[in-house]
Amino acid sequence: MSIARWGDRHRGAELGNPPKMLLEAASRSLSVLALADEADLAVLRDEYDPAPAPRPAAKTGPSLPPAPPVPPPAGPAPGR
Repeated sequence: MSIARWGDRHRGAELGNPPKMLLEAASRSLSVLALADEADLAVLRDEYDPAPAPRPAAKTGPSLPPAPPVPPPAGPAPGR
């Protein structure tokens, strides 16, 4: 990509200009390589670092309902 950018020839170039075509081809190649690298890492993670199996829920007896909220104290508020 640095060859196509050399001298900023790619900025004002027409669509069929070789430096512009080279820059576009390099950019597309980098995009494809990035996607392939991402897919490769996903496959490797699935193979060598699988997600842990979920733990079975512990069986307990009937539980109590949650305690009711504590009401605020009644009376005048303390002064500062």
